[in-house]
Amino acid sequence: MTTNKNKKRLNQLFKLVTELALITLGIYLALFINNWNESKKEQELEQFYLNNLLTDVDRSISSLQRHWILDSVQLIGAKRLDQLLDEGHNVDMDSLRIYLNFFNTNPRFEIPNFSYQALLQSGDYQVIRNKELRHAMDEFFLDLLSGVVITEGYYIDRLNEYYFPVKETVYMAKSNSFINIERLFHPVFKENVYALPAYINQEMRQIKRALEASQKLRKDIQLEIN
Repeated sequence: MTTNKNKKRLNQLFKLVTELALITLGIYLALFINNWNESKKEQELEQFYLNNLLTDVDRSISSLQRHWILDSVQLIGAKRLDQLLDEGHNVDMDSLRIYLNFFNTNPRFEIPNFSYQALLQSGDYQVIRNKELRHAMDEFFLDLLSGVVITEGYYIDRLNEYYFPVKETVYMAKSNSFINIERLFHPVFKENVYALPAYINQEMRQIKRALEASQKLRKDIQLEIN
């Protein structure tokens, strides 16, 4: 009689333990599936942002390369203008016009960081799990490209102050208009013009740094995507 009661109690205890184990297993399984789904969503979101960031970097590289070429051309023109101004009043006006035309177009450098800004504003920045990659992106978009904008702005200010007024003078002046041409050979003006290649070189150094960083950042993002 006692043995049967003990068996019954053991069976009930076994059933209870089994039910508790199944419930616990179900909870852990549900949590695992939920975490797996969340992790998958985060990975998909990370891939989405990384692909968009790669587009930003590619656009940055194209823009930096265009400005590098433009600066290279303008550097040639600036050096040649320096040489022409050294000729004094015997300078060939047609040559001046040719090299002044090197400065016709000087578009402002704009940072193509739409995806980067969207990522920052979304509050999902931590979805990029690689801390070193996040740091590299901050340095590239916030420091290096901003540095290009600053140095270019300073250079363009110098163009507006020194070169463009000269260009206007040259195009307005006639061959016998000594008064208009005289300002070309004013010592202060010539000194300012001679300094412009240094401003161009400064911007080109900044662009070079940004280009080198952009190539590395592009590889790092591709590694995270793959």
